[in-house]
Amino acid sequence: METDSPNSGHGVVSNVFANAVLQFLNYAFPIITLPFVGRIIGAEEFGVINFYSVLVGYFTLFVIYGFDVSATRKVPELEGDFNGLNNFFIEIQSSKLLLLLFAAIVYSFVLLIIPNSIDHYKVAWSTFTVAAGWALMPNWFVQGIRRMKELVWLNIIPKTIFLVLIFLLIRVESDSYLYPLFISLSTLFSAFLSLLYLKIKFGVPLRIRFNKSMLNRLWSERLVFISSLLNNFNQTISIIILASFASYSQVGLFSLGWRMMNVIQVLVSVPILQALFPVLGLQLRSNLKEGTRVLNESIPFLLLAVFVFSSLLWIASPWLIEVFFGSEFLQASRLYRLIAFVPFISILNHLIGSSFLLNLGYDRQVLNVTLIVSLFAILLNLFFIDAFGLNGAIMALIITEIFLGIMLSLTCKHLSIKFWKFNYWKLRFPSLVKKT
Repeated sequence: METDSPNSGHGVVSNVFANAVLQFLNYAFPIITLPFVGRIIGAEEFGVINFYSVLVGYFTLFVIYGFDVSATRKVPELEGDFNGLNNFFIEIQSSKLLLLLFAAIVYSFVLLIIPNSIDHYKVAWSTFTVAAGWALMPNWFVQGIRRMKELVWLNIIPKTIFLVLIFLLIRVESDSYLYPLFISLSTLFSAFLSLLYLKIKFGVPLRIRFNKSMLNRLWSERLVFISSLLNNFNQTISIIILASFASYSQVGLFSLGWRMMNVIQVLVSVPILQALFPVLGLQLRSNLKEGTRVLNESIPFLLLAVFVFSSLLWIASPWLIEVFFGSEFLQASRLYRLIAFVPFISILNHLIGSSFLLNLGYDRQVLNVTLIVSLFAILLNLFFIDAFGLNGAIMALIITEIFLGIMLSLTCKHLSIKFWKFNYWKLRFPSLVKKT
């Protein structure tokens, strides 16, 4: 199989831009349609869609099972072993399909205990379809072999088709379920096309095989999965708890501000971090000093990129929301401005937790931190949302992210490994990992 060298500049840089495009397609494309959909369905139904989107997000993470971290870091180690890589592909994809089946069963029972879920069953199940798309999606594999650019067009075509369908077919409030359905189907079709491409281009076997090895894999990677689930939980629990204390209209306002914040993370920091991840994994495990250097060199560039995009969105957010969503959603601009700096903290947390500690194999330590922070986040949200409503949700989100950063830094200190090396901070694009 032809791949870019782990130390190849071409492999890293092209992955950064490919990841940026794919993140745009997966996250920003749906946002393009939100103003149109929001005006038709209103804040209440908008809140319903966002509530189930967050809920299904947990099940999607369960289906992905942290393989975007654990499996991606394993792929470079298997390059050159054609049979080993193919068997690994079958094992991971089969695992995700088994997890999808289990997730669908559990989700059915969860809907039974959610108040008034019967009134929103179309939205609920249309949203869940996205989990099936991610169960089939082979991004973890393509990321590992550093060929993400080859999936771009396979994502653009189906997502553009379903984007057009949203504008053509959503006409009244009762059509609200079509929005999550079309978003989910675009992911499902992209997954099918990606698998077909891998089969034709690289001869990757498209088979399902349930065996003891697969179960062992699920057990061995459980720590990374739980950590990734809890990290998402810490940022989204506010929306779930808010739905218990407030109306779906308030959920809609908060989630719009939260989505605007996430645009910065998804389009700026995530593409770079994901592209560097498989390269840094090999480097950190073979040369801790060199890998730490690259991580620290990445920080000023990432922070500057976030600052530029956040500043532009900060200035334009009131105008954007009023023009595209209407005055009903204008409060979301104030909410966004209060959490606009959270991506700065989240980037640093990701670098310490995922890029550094997980790549070094400290899965148990990261899990312990995320468990503590998650319990802290639940208590914090329950207290602040009950006392202060929307403002309480914002306060809880900010404090939780800061607390996570402190705990991760203390973990590095406890392990006697130094992450922060300010003398390496230089304002330039992250340099490539050098061979040692």
